[in-house]
Amino acid sequence: MLRLVTLDVTNTLLKFSRPPGEQYAAIGQLYGLNANPKKLSEAFRIIFKKHEKEVPFYGASSIGWQNWWLNVVADTFRKADCPADDDTLKKVGYHLNKHFSHGGAYELIDGSIPLLTRLQSKSLKIGAVSNFDERLDSILIQLGIKHYFDFVLTSYSLNCAKPDPKIFNKALELAGNKIKPSEALHIGDDIHCDYLGARECGWQSILVSKNVRDLCQENGLKPDASSMFISLREVLPILDDSTVPKDIRT
Repeated sequence: MLRLVTLDVTNTLLKFSRPPGEQYAAIGQLYGLNANPKKLSEAFRIIFKKHEKEVPFYGASSIGWQNWWLNVVADTFRKADCPADDDTLKKVGYHLNKHFSHGGAYELIDGSIPLLTRLQSKSLKIGAVSNFDERLDSILIQLGIKHYFDFVLTSYSLNCAKPDPKIFNKALELAGNKIKPSEALHIGDDIHCDYLGARECGWQSILVSKNVRDLCQENGLKPDASSMFISLREVLPILDDSTVPKDIRT
């Protein structure tokens, strides 16, 4: 019996309203920086992964998320070949921290509201479990979906990230009612952090990504029509089936 459903947030329920590089470039221009948006987007992907590895969980146990993002912003502009002094980069960083604290920097992915509404109608416990910093609560409120969730759990608050079992175990604890792993379902777009991470903790899981086949091929998995979908709307009929899909690893 399904009693708990948790959802990843970034690229599952919401996405950037414009590519990060475009938003960085627009704010940078306010401070006299003329950076190429495409170069910024490419640089952002590289720098984000670098800082995520070197200072995990957005600096939760060290420099804090504000300083973590200030460093990401500065290094992103530098890598995108946009010269600027440290003071200017810090000002841009503070502005971008505020910018990405507001709902306007994001938009809901198609199918988010129908999915959340269906889950709520089934009287399930619903949680958001995301590798995100402490701004997530406010962003969900501004996007009009915070009320769907019984709890919001971030990697920043717990100082660990998916696919660490600690975050899935904490979700069970927050849900209460002694819910077992086999009674929980996690939905997300990342094959390691969401799909396999949940299954390795005894949960059910669903992968939602436009690149399902490519992800399976890259990770030695067989595509499974019962637990892998290209859109949230495709998930709706599956919610009436609470059985655990078979292990699809090769």
